[in-house]
Amino acid sequence: MPAIDLTRLQKQIGELVSAFSEPAAFLKTLHEILGFYERRAYRPNRELMPKTFMRSYNLPAQVLTLIEIGLKQPASLYQEEALRLAQALWQDPYYEARVLAAGILGHLPAELSGETLALIEEWISAPLDRAALQTLLEKGSLPARLAGTWFPFVEKLLSSPSTRAQSVGLLALAKDLEQRPLTKYTGIFNLIRPFLQAGEESLELNLSLVVKTLAQRTPNETAYFLKQVLADSSDSGIERRIRGYLEFFPPDAAAGLLKSVKNHASIYKTK
Repeated sequence: MPAIDLTRLQKQIGELVSAFSEPAAFLKTLHEILGFYERRAYRPNRELMPKTFMRSYNLPAQVLTLIEIGLKQPASLYQEEALRLAQALWQDPYYEARVLAAGILGHLPAELSGETLALIEEWISAPLDRAALQTLLEKGSLPARLAGTWFPFVEKLLSSPSTRAQSVGLLALAKDLEQRPLTKYTGIFNLIRPFLQAGEESLELNLSLVVKTLAQRTPNETAYFLKQVLADSSDSGIERRIRGYLEFFPPDAAAGLLKSVKNHASIYKTK
């Protein structure tokens, strides 16, 4: 791999910016740049979970970061071209292209939140690599967050009859809770209650992320809420799920929850 020459990289980014309104030329130049900086001799630890299961380049971290920064100004100045380029990048089979697509959406102003949400809704309707999905939710949501339309969009996903949409909604909610002020948690518990009660296995991973964030940020209220859900259910599955959440809580709250689980098991004769 060539050493990172920042002057050269900035010149290459300038070439990308010059092709901003021509998606095909942009993608060709992008892959030339990424290929140039790829660490071909580098072999990641096979025992570690890969970041993405998409095709990707082994890049020094600063390469993609600097490209994304370099695209901020043209995205804000040439918004229609930015939307077209984001769509082309998202169709590319490489993970890095999708990171840039999400980043371009995030650089757009709040006035284009409707357009960015329409693209996000379209893109999440198909199965997605989890890393690409997380990047899309974190970066692509910025215009909608500024416009105040992101949380209603998340609620729409959660109320969808599609399990896939619900799963994306739970992941988006988990990410949203990491940034949401504690004073704005009103109503969150009611949003996730149906998912806790239903016990849909395909939703459990993202549901547990929501519970984990709530437990870390507001442990006593979350523990009280889970006790309420437990008391309202005769299903033994809720006991297993809440046992799985105990590690998210401080010791005192976890002990109280475990006691409630054991009481529930004795009442409904489960183990």
